[in-house]
Amino acid sequence: NRVRRDKVADGSDVRTTVMLRNIPNKLDWLGLKALLDKWCFGTYDFFYLRIDFKTGCNVGYAFINFATIEGLLQMIDNIERRTWLGFRSQKAAEISYATIQGHEALEQKFQNSNINQEAAYCRPRSIHSEMEARDRGDVRLTGTERPLPPPDNLAKLQRSIESAKCMGLYPPTAAVNLGVDARLRTGAYDNG
Repeated sequence: NRVRRDKVADGSDVRTTVMLRNIPNKLDWLGLKALLDKWCFGTYDFFYLRIDFKTGCNVGYAFINFATIEGLLQMIDNIERRTWLGFRSQKAAEISYATIQGHEALEQKFQNSNINQEAAYCRPRSIHSEMEARDRGDVRLTGTERPLPPPDNLAKLQRSIESAKCMGLYPPTAAVNLGVDARLRTGAYDNG
């Protein structure tokens, strides 16, 4: 599932959403956005840095969707396989394809998620790409956040909220056979 530069460059692989892994846990969404803007400004339109609610830190990976192939190539050339300056981590950034592909699919996934009820630093971000800003006739919108669509399925949103209260995103492995009491525990990671 690793992103191959040659296939992206020649157009034989047209997937747009990647998972950036080995992110230092202390990097917040603003730091990630600053890094993306340094190399890929105006070329991405969505990102989500997952957060561990117990520690308030990220869990080491983020999802990013690119509106242009140039942005993905810039990420490959300038971020992948490099260590994180300013952090103690010696891990190098890795890029692989995400399971969910495309801006619309990502927005749809999170549209009815309880994660949008959490603090702002935990939420997915939809960003105006340069292409979208030009289409709207205002290039100043490039790189600014735009709101995610409001929930369109209140029953699904309620299930997401209830599920997060009971288990979180990652249920404890022993909870499978422990019954009702185990469901009352909070998961270790985010519940989005």
